[in-house]
Parts: sequence; structure tokens; C-alpha cells
Amino acid sequence: MQNKKHIVIFSHGFGVRKDDLGLLTDIALAIPEVESILFDYYDVDQKNKILTTCPFSKQVKMLNNIINKTKELNPGAIIDLICHSQGTIVAGLAEPEGIRKTILLSPPFDMSLERTLKRYGSRPDSDINLEGISKLSPIDGLVRIVPKEYWTERKNVKPLEEYNKLAEKTELIIIEANQDELLPKVDLKNLSSKIKLAPLNGDHNFNGKSRGPLLKTIRDYLL
Repeated sequence: MQNKKHIVIFSHGFGVRKDDLGLLTDIALAIPEVESILFDYYDVDQKNKILTTCPFSKQVKMLNNIINKTKELNPGAIIDLICHSQGTIVAGLAEPEGIRKTILLSPPFDMSLERTLKRYGSRPDSDINLEGISKLSPIDGLVRIVPKEYWTERKNVKPLEEYNKLAEKTELIIIEANQDELLPKVDLKNLSSKIKLAPLNGDHNFNGKSRGPLLKTIRDYLL
């Protein structure tokens, strides 16, 4: 790697903490040559086991603040992004400056609200209210609270357009999960030719045997 300091900033997915159920922490451990920055988009009340999500606009502001602070403290450093699931959309909306490479893991291309409602609506421990406060089934022991603003902003998100814009500012690599159980396959004919597609076997979080090949692939792209 170059003599310049190398930093990777991580953008985690929806309704989870900065470790992304162990995915992002495993990636950080696999690239010890660089400085990894992981942070939480959401507030967590550990006492009451509640995670409160926030709308995309707030997440975008947080990501850009982290990037700008990192650049300010590390002038001349190489800065890359690794984003997972809806964290990839946040990066697209942020349109960050000064990022060398960005890797999107399992990025959503279709933000169908109908699919989301079907996924959570049938669960007795979920209560979705698009005009108020929603409660989603727990992950990692935390009940997830979703404000109305998240659903309102989500309606206007066009992932493909955001990724194409992001590819104008950074070298962009998309690693799709071939066996993604959460996201449908979509036609990518309108995806920018500047974006490198690198499909890998694995579920949405690249669990089990797929984790090792994912870590190797990420190392190959970044180092």
C-alpha cells in the first residue's frame, strides 16, 4: 500500500448498529493495515432495548460530517467507503467528495414499500404506521422504532440514480449477493458503465462460508 495513511469509513444498514450484526466488524478486522471508522446512525436505549432509526436526510448529514472531520484530521490521507444494504443509499445521497474507492455490499436497487410492508406486516411483533411511529420486530435484541419521516423520505429515493451519481465522484464497486434473501433481482441496464459489478455467492449479510471470500475480495480491491 502507498505510504499515505489509509482510512476506511463504514456505512451500516437499516435498523442495526455500526457492527451490522458482525459484518462490518469482520471486514475491519480483515484489513488491519488501514484505520477503520465505524459509527452509529441510530440512537440506542440499552436499558429499554430500543433502537430508534432516523430518516435518510439525518444519516446523510452524519456521514458527511464524519467524512469531513476525517479529512480535516488526516490531510492527504487515502479515504475509502464500505457501505452495506441501505447504508449504500446513504452514501449515494451524500455524494461525498474526496473518496478514492467506494464498495457497496448488497445494495438495494428497488425500494418497493409494498415489499417492506409484506415483510414486516405479517409479524405479530411489528406495527407499521406510515403516518406515525412504527415498531419493527427486534434484531439483536433491540426493538426498532421508525419515525414517519423515514417513510416519507424513502418514497422519493431512487437508488439506481444515486449510485450512478456516486460513480461520478469515486471509483465504485458493487458486490451483489447472489443468494440475497431480502432483495429482488432487478434489471441493471441503466447502471452506469463506470460501476464495476462483482457478484459473489452469499446471503444479504454474507454469512457462513461466504464471509471468507467476501473479505478476500474486499482486500483485493482496497489494498
